[in-house]
Amino acid sequence: MDDPSAPLPVPSDAPAAPAAPLGRTEKLLVDVNRAVLVALMAAMAVLVFANVVARYLFNHSFIWAEELSRYTMVWVGFLGAGLVLRIGAHIAVEVFQDLLPRRGAQLLRVGVVAVLAAALLAMFWLGIAYVQFAWGQETPVLNWNFGLVYVAIPSGALLMLVYLAFIAAPYV
Repeated sequence: MDDPSAPLPVPSDAPAAPAAPLGRTEKLLVDVNRAVLVALMAAMAVLVFANVVARYLFNHSFIWAEELSRYTMVWVGFLGAGLVLRIGAHIAVEVFQDLLPRRGAQLLRVGVVAVLAAALLAMFWLGIAYVQFAWGQETPVLNWNFGLVYVAIPSGALLMLVYLAFIAAPYV
């Protein structure tokens, strides 16, 4: 995994952003985010492996393992998207900004940040509405509150917004 303190790739005609190391708050957030993701993925791997071993060696399957691993995967997806945004690993099409003059490339990047921020705000808002809708429902096997599973949506959107703010701050 890339070092989150490494500077993000910037086109050659882009304005020079301060190459400051991560601030304490940002470093703490990246470290906690990474640790939570590692723990969730490790738990999911152990759970799935144990269920496969139990099924084939002992002819017994943990009825709740599939459901728990599915919900864990949902959380990994939403929390991992923020970390991937922070290290600059999402797919990007840079050909358009590379064709533009410096000022045009800057305006394009500002526009991309604005559109992304608007989409993440909508995702946060709609995620909260979805959590409220699902709050009274229970998961089929574990009988957990379904709202707790869907809290991943606004949590992931908020995390991505915070990372977007950290990334965009040097350019503003």
